[in-house]
Amino acid sequence: MRICVTGIQGFVGPHLRDCLQANGHEVIGIDRRGHGSDIRTIDITDPSAVNQCIQDIAPEAIVHLAAISHVAFGNTETLYDVNVMGTRHILDAAIRLETMPRFLLVSSSQVYGVVPPAQQPINEHVPTRPVNHYGASKAAAEQIAFAYHHEHGLPVAIARPFNHTGRGQDPSFVIPKIIAAAREKRISIELGNLDVVRDFLDVRDVTSAYAAMIHDFPDGEIYNIASGRGYHLMDVVRLIEETAGITLTITSQPTLMRSNEIRQAVGDSSAFRSRYRWQPLHELRDTLAWMLADPL
Repeated sequence: MRICVTGIQGFVGPHLRDCLQANGHEVIGIDRRGHGSDIRTIDITDPSAVNQCIQDIAPEAIVHLAAISHVAFGNTETLYDVNVMGTRHILDAAIRLETMPRFLLVSSSQVYGVVPPAQQPINEHVPTRPVNHYGASKAAAEQIAFAYHHEHGLPVAIARPFNHTGRGQDPSFVIPKIIAAAREKRISIELGNLDVVRDFLDVRDVTSAYAAMIHDFPDGEIYNIASGRGYHLMDVVRLIEETAGITLTITSQPTLMRSNEIRQAVGDSSAFRSRYRWQPLHELRDTLAWMLADPL
């Protein structure tokens, strides 16, 4: 299958390309940077460029990863332009193809917002109530994608991944930030709110889930991608310390805290697991060791 992956030069894109190619697919990427015969360099906020690019690729499936993924991203106009209007431009181009492709929108668990502990782990029936602009932009992109699904018959499915990490993730994210400190033997590190619980997956398990959805396309469906296990941030720090053989001094920096912080987010992916017989293959300790051993 010829598959177009948007945002292929980001964190998840290279891992997804490797996964899809290993399954025998042809992968053509779209990104605002990069070059090569298998990457088209365009800005998804440019509708005419997007349309021409999608027409040229003529994909049988699109995995839409491209987005500004930082919760604390300061320029909300740019964030909505990329995450909402950029998604709409890809959708517009997709429905103009002679044969409409499968469209897998990679959303985010951030669409759920603050969910009481009694309602966790979070399943797909929990209402979407985002508390930050990133989550709001992803919720809007979901609604737009389903509008194209209902109005034009475009095959659409949505993946809502919970936190995932691995090699190549930007060091502004918490685990890569701690990993970088451990690799560089910097024993003192400042983080934001330490009293948070997160569901962490290995990026390779996440990409295997996306590949499964493309292969057996769940048209019109939404699935959580999650481990179902919550980790306190300090537990993650201790795992990194044990793996790296060092001791870190962690301080909570108020300037790094967010007033709309989601203190706990653990996902229920039982529906996805039931349909696809999917199980994460990598324990968090193994993922951290893989990241620490990255030759860069």
